[in-house]
Amino acid sequence: MGEMNSKKQETSKTKKRKRTSVTEKLKKEIEKLKTENAEIKDQLLRKVAEFENYKKRTEKEKRELILNANEELIKNILPVIDDLERSLKSKNNNDDSFYKGIELIYSKLMKILSEQGLKKIEAIGTKFDIEKHDAIMQMESKDYDSDYVIDEYEKGYELNGKVIRHSKVVVSK
Repeated sequence: MGEMNSKKQETSKTKKRKRTSVTEKLKKEIEKLKTENAEIKDQLLRKVAEFENYKKRTEKEKRELILNANEELIKNILPVIDDLERSLKSKNNNDDSFYKGIELIYSKLMKILSEQGLKKIEAIGTKFDIEKHDAIMQMESKDYDSDYVIDEYEKGYELNGKVIRHSKVVVSK
């Protein structure tokens, strides 16, 4: 009987060791799965952030594309605007209705282009700005300090805040 008790105790101890061993394995497996879960969560959060950045970047690119889609067309229209302005400056008193027609066309065209974001660059009387002006000559001036625009040969334009043609100007010495 003592031998049976001894065997029962050994069997009981073996079962406890096995249970402890299984429990330890399960705990290790749980820790491993927790670590993997945390890594996957981290990767997922990074991918979500990456995707959000991608969406923002493409939205910004799309807005810029829409804003500047007409840039080439408007650049090609600028010489026509110059011609209309020259014809308005050389008003011939013989045909007042023709002059008024040209003036009407010019004002409608400028209104449409203004609605698209076109804006004339102010030049005369402003300090020379290399970002907006293209100096074609320098002259002495009694009326202006040095580095001020004193005359403009060709108007400059901005489209939605971006210079698409620099003003061609004369700058004071």
